[in-house]
Amino acid sequence: MSTNPLSTDSAGSTPQLVTVDRVTAALAELGIEAEADRSGRAAAAELSGFSLLFVLLDTVLIARTDTETDLPADSTDAAIYLAANQVNSSYLDAHAVVVNRGEHLVVRTEAEISVPAGLTDEQLSASLKAAVDGIVECQAAMRALTEQLDELRED
Repeated sequence: MSTNPLSTDSAGSTPQLVTVDRVTAALAELGIEAEADRSGRAAAAELSGFSLLFVLLDTVLIARTDTETDLPADSTDAAIYLAANQVNSSYLDAHAVVVNRGEHLVVRTEAEISVPAGLTDEQLSASLKAAVDGIVECQAAMRALTEQLDELRED
């Protein structure tokens, strides 16, 4: 019997080191075609009009998507920040931030998967599903909340 904590047993119940290759394979099983980059630390995919990015760091796998708004980066409109605060107080699987490093404000939603001890295939698949669902749902919530706040402002 192997003493390596990252080895695989025949039933697949021993956690394995999480790699981008395993991430892209797990995403494929979820119906998401992802392409790894040459660094071996990231993969990109498209889903429901969103560009998804998966970045593997030493202890965490980050799933992220960005949506550019039509608001200028120097906008003083607080509605989008209020919407992000509301989303972050309501959602557990992902969080939203507003990024102002370009010409327009960007809504970024992210989810983190802890990977330092490795994951079984089943754990990786379930974690990726929750992360992808979470970041897409947070984007939808951000859109809905900002629209509601805009409507309230117009009344």
